[in-house]
Amino acid sequence: MQPTPPVEPAAEQWVWSPWVRQFVTVALVVACVYALTLLGPILSILITTFLLSFLIFVPSRLIAKYTRLNYTGSVLLVFLFILILIFVLVLVIAPSVAQVSRTVGTGLSTELRTFETSILQWDPAQGNYEYIVLGLFPLDITPIAAQIREALLAADPQAAADLATQAISNIPSSLNIGQIVGTATQVITALIGTFTTFFSTLFLGLFLSLLILLELPRYQSMILTGGSVPFQREIRLIGGQIMNVWQGFFRGQLLLAIIIGVITFLQLAIMGVQGAVTISIIVAVISLIPTIGGIIALVPLGLVPLLQGSTVFTQMTNGTFALLVVIVNLIISQFIWNVVAPKIMGDAVSLPLPVIIIGIIIGTALGGALGAFLIVPILGTARVIVIYLMAKVMQRDPFPGEMMPEFDSLAKL
Repeated sequence: MQPTPPVEPAAEQWVWSPWVRQFVTVALVVACVYALTLLGPILSILITTFLLSFLIFVPSRLIAKYTRLNYTGSVLLVFLFILILIFVLVLVIAPSVAQVSRTVGTGLSTELRTFETSILQWDPAQGNYEYIVLGLFPLDITPIAAQIREALLAADPQAAADLATQAISNIPSSLNIGQIVGTATQVITALIGTFTTFFSTLFLGLFLSLLILLELPRYQSMILTGGSVPFQREIRLIGGQIMNVWQGFFRGQLLLAIIIGVITFLQLAIMGVQGAVTISIIVAVISLIPTIGGIIALVPLGLVPLLQGSTVFTQMTNGTFALLVVIVNLIISQFIWNVVAPKIMGDAVSLPLPVIIIGIIIGTALGGALGAFLIVPILGTARVIVIYLMAKVMQRDPFPGEMMPEFDSLAKL
């Protein structure tokens, strides 16, 4: 007696009813939103991992495409290059950063001693007390000047009396040394903690990005070869548009940062600002933040000239010189952002300026500096996805007239 063959269920039995599909869709959306709320503590790590994954993927894909090295070997090669680059940058930049820190510290210390001497030599009976801050602008602090003077005299009457009659170069500080040491210790501890967190996040992000990129060929094959032909066409087209957004953004921002860094270095070197290399690198990195990065970069740009002055314009006060440095750089940066940047960035993101500014504020609140940096391409990606979804809701072809593009299989590279 022949065994009864298994009966295949009807195709309709595999299809969920409309209400089940709607329920599952809503449940997935709620679960995703709830999962996002749990990612707050590790958001910086996730952003760093995504950023590094993209930065490693682009050159790895090009190396695998145009050389005999396969994709996996290309990823490992780029990863090794980044590790060596980080090591070299630390060795090269660390001494310059230390020099700039000493310069700023010396300038602040001198300014503090100057203020202390001035307020001790001031006689409350003579009238108002006006102090010229950093040689730049006068500041009337008469309402609190008497209290500050009394506090300094009470700290060490003998030292304060000597301080009031000596030159600034021979000033013995009457401030509480224990408080200064304690404050300096707290600042140093905070800086060490910041650098430790930065490097731990960086290396953890590198490790996670390496794992993601090594597994990427398998996920690419699953996504781009599965489903019907219309589904494959739409996935490849929307993936290509999103890739164009990110590549255009990174390419444009990197080129702009290099241009701003080089021009800033030339400006500072010509004007006689100490630590020009370090300052220009800091300004270039801050300028990577779209739209408002150039404005934020004016703070470190003007700080060293304000405290240290110039080796060229020696007759100019520090405050006037710092103001000159900022104005010149502001003119240069505005020319770059308004004339050069639009040609470099093109239509990679295609977002209105108010949307970009609001997005940067939100990105800063959620993810700090990395959030501010990545929010623009994220908004550009969201724009592509929203346009696609709106076309699908209106039952139109999201990509009218476009054929299904070919794609480079990472597994075959």
